[in-house]
Amino acid sequence: MKKIVIIGSGGHARVILSEILLLKKFKVLGFIDDYLPEKYVVDKEKKLVNLGKIRNISSIISNDTYGIIGVGENHLRKKIVNQIKKIKKNFKWATIISRNAIVAKKVSVGDGTVIIPGSVINNGTKIGNHCIINTRSSIGHDNFFSDFSSSGPGVTVGGGVFVGESSYLGIGSTVIQGIKIMENTIIGGHSFVNKNCKKNSVYFGIPAKRIKSRKSKSKYLKINQKRN
Repeated sequence: MKKIVIIGSGGHARVILSEILLLKKFKVLGFIDDYLPEKYVVDKEKKLVNLGKIRNISSIISNDTYGIIGVGENHLRKKIVNQIKKIKKNFKWATIISRNAIVAKKVSVGDGTVIIPGSVINNGTKIGNHCIINTRSSIGHDNFFSDFSSSGPGVTVGGGVFVGESSYLGIGSTVIQGIKIMENTIIGGHSFVNKNCKKNSVYFGIPAKRIKSRKSKSKYLKINQKRN
């Protein structure tokens, strides 16, 4: 079995852990989280701890160990990837596709990407590196999701849609066929997108309208959670 570490330790990281365990392809060594003490127990049942900080990753893991980022915010995943590149150029990224997802044969899924259970991805679609396709997302044919982009749970996307780098489709949103959503753009939950969307923007509503601009590093996921 291949060895793997999960970078991050919050709710999304633990969802990824559950999928990795179901796949039975990897031996999980633990978590790497800058915001937890070393040896902090993240998962009591599996006795998995925080192995240390990202800056020490070269001494924490061997060259044959894979990694996956368990962080929901797109810009933070990008920041982590760039940080690790500077420390360990040949770092190996795993791709995690739930065995409870339906992914057509002619679909390309990039390194570090996670496909969550219940998702359906149809022929001709390309999912970039370090993306998240979340629970029960329905992704039509011939779409292109750029690196670090993501969908929330229950998203529906028609055919021939382009999603730019670090853009996010909010929970329950719908995007009709042929739409272009440019980079660093957020689509609000349950919005209906029937027109192209500009970069560095927030769109919301039925139909979706541009309501404001945004900085690329602005947070958009607000989650309060307790560990263990």
